[in-house]
Amino acid sequence: GMKWIFFPAAFVAINDIMAYVFGKLFGKHPLLSSISPNKTWEGFIGAAIATSGTAWVTLASAAESSLPIIGPGLDGVTRLDGMVLAIFASLIAPFAGFLASVIKRAYGRKDFGTLLPGHGGVVDRLDCQLILAPFVYFYL
Repeated sequence: GMKWIFFPAAFVAINDIMAYVFGKLFGKHPLLSSISPNKTWEGFIGAAIATSGTAWVTLASAAESSLPIIGPGLDGVTRLDGMVLAIFASLIAPFAGFLASVIKRAYGRKDFGTLLPGHGGVVDRLDCQLILAPFVYFYL
């Protein structure tokens, strides 16, 4: 259902935000400096932990929710399924962002567009979603 579009998309967004926050607060060790110089190991690991924790808490409360997108119930998809999606969103999906960075660097571009100033354009917001969508489809 709709919740299995909503949750993975939310997990990617949470991971992206948390990577930024942890990277800014604690970032000292570059992750892939030649591809994406502002990404750090601290941001990557902190985001993975925060995203997984958020997924666990969210899915625990979602089982009892009556909100239209979230509940009632989770339609037979377990909290473990949600954690698999959160871990994929944290550990694999960011590499779509790195791939996008490689493509941008090859063409001498900083961003894919200007529609979302400061965020690199729409494609920059969707790069991780594009790798997560097929994973969710085949997983579920």
